[in-house]
Amino acid sequence: MSTLRPDKSSQDSNMPQFQNGAASVHFEITGSGRPLLLIAGTASDGASWGPLLPLLPDRQLILIDNRGSGRTKVEGPIELADMVSDCAALIDHLGVGPVDLVGHSLGGFLGLALAALRPDRVSRLVTLASAGMSPKTRSVFNDLSRMYFVLPPEDWFRLLYPWLFSDPFFADEANIAAAAAASTNYEYRQSPGDFARQIAALNRGLSVDLSKVACRVLAVAGDLDLLAPPGAVEALHAKVPDFTRHSIPYAAHSLHWEAPQAVAAEIRSFLS
Repeated sequence: MSTLRPDKSSQDSNMPQFQNGAASVHFEITGSGRPLLLIAGTASDGASWGPLLPLLPDRQLILIDNRGSGRTKVEGPIELADMVSDCAALIDHLGVGPVDLVGHSLGGFLGLALAALRPDRVSRLVTLASAGMSPKTRSVFNDLSRMYFVLPPEDWFRLLYPWLFSDPFFADEANIAAAAAASTNYEYRQSPGDFARQIAALNRGLSVDLSKVACRVLAVAGDLDLLAPPGAVEALHAKVPDFTRHSIPYAAHSLHWEAPQAVAAEIRSFLS
């Protein structure tokens, strides 16, 4: 979930759209160097990568908005398979494949699925806080989906944050209030209907044989993550032939917000 937007004044960005099936898919490109595709998680769009962008200065960063988020537009139900297809189509649209890829949470699973289904499109993959949905996680997301329709947005974000951040985030009430206000007032904030569509897609899931992943994978977990604890991260990646796991201490689910320097260092080291 994004609480701040990237500083557009300090970036050399393009903000185009392309059509993939029924979807008008939004993406942005910033920086220069070897391309690196960034796929956000549930309820997030390209703005959620804000803390990491200045820490990856030697890469051309490609930020995609998944279906049901940001400025990507599509009618009707959405499926995880369609999100994977959008990523493959963007790589083909830009002519940059095979490409290095970083995905957070749901975005990491989409990256794994893309690497299994289209191995010629992914050269290396870093997943951040990516795990299967436990019964608890599914219940939390379903409840949040229902409540988003009836609660004031700032109250809803305050209920979401304990699942995203560790204790220091909550030490200052002014910080919580400012984050909730920023999330509420974000120009491209996900609507309750679009959040519900993404959660419905998660509930339907996508069956993928991860033993087909041919590239090297680094799975980064936050030690304090309630949604994707380190054991669950390892379980999701267990069938990946060549994967390494690393934990970020004292970080929760939004580890690239809580520990951007440490996360960026892991990405740079693995992709160097």
